Amino acid sequence: MSTPPPASAPPTFAPASPPMPDRVKVGQYDLLLELASGGMAMVYLGRANDGRAVAPLVAIKRPHRHLASDKNFLAMLLDEARLASAIAHENVVKVRELHFHEGEPFIVMDYVEGASLSDLRKELAASERAFDLKVALRIVRDALAGLHAAHELCDADGKPLGIVHRDISPHNILVGTDGRSRLTDFGIAQAVDRVQVTKTQEVKGKLAYLAPERIDRRRMCTRQSDIFSMGIVLWECLAGRRLFRGDQALDTLQEVMHAPIPKLRQIGREIPPLLDDVIARALSRDLSVRFATALEFATALEDAAGQTSVGRPEQVAQLVVALYGSRMADRHEQVRAVLGDDAVAEQLFEEAGLRPKDGKKALPAKNTLDVIRAIAPPAPSERYLFGAGQPDFRQVEGRRARWTVVLGIAAGVILGAAGALFLASRSGATTQSSAPLASVSVPVSPSSPNPAPSPTWTSTAAAPATPTRRLVVTLPFIAARVTVDGVAHDLSPATDVAKLDVPVDARTTHRVVATALDGSLSEADVREEDGVGRALGSGFVLLPARASSSTASPPATRKVGSVRNGFTKLP
Repeated sequence: MSTPPPASAPPTFAPASPPMPDRVKVGQYDLLLELASGGMAMVYLGRANDGRAVAPLVAIKRPHRHLASDKNFLAMLLDEARLASAIAHENVVKVRELHFHEGEPFIVMDYVEGASLSDLRKELAASERAFDLKVALRIVRDALAGLHAAHELCDADGKPLGIVHRDISPHNILVGTDGRSRLTDFGIAQAVDRVQVTKTQEVKGKLAYLAPERIDRRRMCTRQSDIFSMGIVLWECLAGRRLFRGDQALDTLQEVMHAPIPKLRQIGREIPPLLDDVIARALSRDLSVRFATALEFATALEDAAGQTSVGRPEQVAQLVVALYGSRMADRHEQVRAVLGDDAVAEQLFEEAGLRPKDGKKALPAKNTLDVIRAIAPPAPSERYLFGAGQPDFRQVEGRRARWTVVLGIAAGVILGAAGALFLASRSGATTQSSAPLASVSVPVSPSSPNPAPSPTWTSTAAAPATPTRRLVVTLPFIAARVTVDGVAHDLSPATDVAKLDVPVDARTTHRVVATALDGSLSEADVREEDGVGRALGSGFVLLPARASSSTASPPATRKVGSVRNGFTKLP
């Protein structure tokens, strides 16, 4: 029998569900409410019913009945309980007990009032917002602290357990109303003495957050794999969108292995350049470049951003309450209804360290949106931007054109004055050439008493060049040459944003072929709008390098992929 996937840590808050009709007891616990349901397990809010000195409120994970007798799933559940219970850290969800009820296992964990990072991201994305830099750094800094504690865990003899989480994702980071973030779900974690062993060819975990070495069977999965995944988490919090995404699972895996990973400043997110470099290093596919430990990554983040740029827990808590305050209030109302005694419920909240919430006093939706806008910046544009300050190329080129005119007029006036002085100093002299190089006269206002003809510069040089207009095209990679409608332009220095001059009467749809430094090619049909070229269809098509310098398109069978909006898709 194949090993079923583990139950991922579900969102801490699901839409409000009705109270359970009858008080259900599981071992020494009462199940109060259903928190969430996943493909493998259900998670309930519960409390101890035997008067033991345990947490007043707990989260209880119960596998679905059809999996309760599955030996592989049971081994995985045992591993999760054993590993997570051994990690004593404030940024890891504490697993308190593993018990059986009527032959079926269940895990008792600390209850975290808050939401998963995935849920927070979805709420912000619905409002087209991203995480504030300070809040994102605090959340990821907390998660890295918990991750480092897991990586460094040793057994009773001091021997490292070699734990690798292997499922780092926004779904498995819980953000509490206390402003603290906690890592959860060690269901597929790797350890040297683990009972349940994943099959060699079996890839587990959420595909969009896998490290490349998790996919390549020739490479080992280490703690650096978790660091890559955490780098994706931070990148997405600040970008307000996914880094790797594909229509099919294979597409996503190909993205993880080969797609370009842009820096955040390239997509318009204003962060310190040093911090951008730190995140890029965490996302390096080269293990010799990527951070070796979670602590090293966390320290680099703090050094690059500065201590004052890492948010405080109360700033994180403010965001959680703004996004989920009404749902938390509904949850408290459900608990009151289940217990049937408000006084008992209030005492339970107090013992659990939770501030009682009244659903009738929740902020109106409009006020909540105002709060979100005040503490969460707009998500950066989907369009890729380059250069200091991330300028808008339309504005830049417009300003540049206006300054070109002004400078041209100024240069003409200066040259004219210099030429007039030069000729005046040589008045009456005989030239040694039968054809003058140039002649000049200074225009006189028509209102002058004796206006003179208004001579202009004349030259024996070639006729003026064909008038041109500026075209700016964002390329899929740093290119050394770009060909537009058969005309080659060398780019020096090489760049991924080509600023070209095309004939003023040229058509507005162009065929563009870019040549990378290694000879790789990419081509696309580009439509020009206000001086900016945008790739049509599926975007730039990636082609293998060609030995010849011909710009003709290769046969369609040689297509190796395409790039659109910064994402590579392989056929």
